[in-house]
Amino acid sequence: MSNRRLKPKLKNVTKVKNKQNEVKGKKHHPEGFGMPQKINSSARKKRPFYGWIVVLASFLSLLVVGLIYSYGVFVDPLTQEFGWSRSSISLAFSISIFLSTFSLPFGRMSDLYGVRKVVGIGAALSGGGLLLASQISSLAQFCLCIGIAGVGISALYVPPVSAISRWFNKRKGMATGMAVSALSGGMALFPPVIGMLIAAFGWRSALVILGISVILLLSLSSLLIRHEPRSLGLSPYGWEKPEAATNERIIECDLRTAIKSKPFWFIYFIMILTHISLFLVTVHVVPYAIGLGVNNVTASTALTLLGICSMAARILGGVAADKLGTAKLFTIFLAIQAFSTFLLVKSENIWTIYLITAMLGIGFGGWIAIYPLRVSGFFGTKYLGSILGFFDSGVGIGGLIGPYLGGLIFDLFGRYDSAFLLSGAFCALAALISILLRREQKISGF
Repeated sequence: MSNRRLKPKLKNVTKVKNKQNEVKGKKHHPEGFGMPQKINSSARKKRPFYGWIVVLASFLSLLVVGLIYSYGVFVDPLTQEFGWSRSSISLAFSISIFLSTFSLPFGRMSDLYGVRKVVGIGAALSGGGLLLASQISSLAQFCLCIGIAGVGISALYVPPVSAISRWFNKRKGMATGMAVSALSGGMALFPPVIGMLIAAFGWRSALVILGISVILLLSLSSLLIRHEPRSLGLSPYGWEKPEAATNERIIECDLRTAIKSKPFWFIYFIMILTHISLFLVTVHVVPYAIGLGVNNVTASTALTLLGICSMAARILGGVAADKLGTAKLFTIFLAIQAFSTFLLVKSENIWTIYLITAMLGIGFGGWIAIYPLRVSGFFGTKYLGSILGFFDSGVGIGGLIGPYLGGLIFDLFGRYDSAFLLSGAFCALAALISILLRREQKISGF
């Protein structure tokens, strides 16, 4: 009788020890990832797949990244108050854009500590930098504060996009396209809102409101996002058991291996050239339109149209990539961006600028949605965060050169014609390199 009574107690002791071990294990795993949890199958069926919540959280994070395309709205107010040249103001924005692409360290931090903490750091730095920028009295101070905001923004792209690649096996193109469409959403949202805030309260108050809004948006994103499905005891969307999966060639290259290949450098130079072109246009199209006789808010609408069309193209481009593949679409969208940039040279009124920037948004939005899929097609998803982080430095180089180059050309010649022509040439060269990339894909078998 005594032995029978002891058995239940021993079982309870075993259960307590198991629970203690589970709790201890979770302390060493950020967000609990790597520690699958058992979830009742009937409860799982009733709940919507949490990966779509991760897409929403990533959307909020990437919406803030779209802020870097709105810097041109501040050029005219800063020139009027301080008398700074356009090249000097553009240099400050170039520094911020350049720093906003140093995402490789944050990609590694997200692997160690989880995406949520990295997004939280991004919230503090980007929002805090904007708040500090509202109090500046010199160009050096402005460069420093807007640079801090740029460092914060660098934490907001690669970690969320990498997380989405872990949450989805099927519909990855659509999920990625929906998330990165937020970049264009920010491009569409921020310029007119900032323009109205500047008109109503002045540029300093506009920066304060912007900084607080950024902190609130990113705090919500940090609360919702999760590193990978295993953190909630789930599997990726469309995941198949190994025995049921098809025998496809799986390629997983780390950064050290990828950097030795031709496709890696083709993609890297495409990123540099296209973003020299893009940032030159987005920073200077507003002052260019103001020079045609329209006010700041009307001129900022050009960036809004660019953002709206880019947002639509990112979503549709991602869906199309799932069905048609990425190679040809990548080149087609790059060609559209190049063609529309050349057309800016002939724009003589605000309506022409609206039409051209809308077309530019379609081209840019289409290829940037396909870009992460293109990269993972060559190098796999296991080390995607590190590889995308390296490619982000190409965006930074483009952001460092483009705005300053446009401002310098205007200061020298008093016109933007040569700047827009050079911008189109950079993008056309990127489209040609993408054709070489397609050829390399056939040769390598990627």
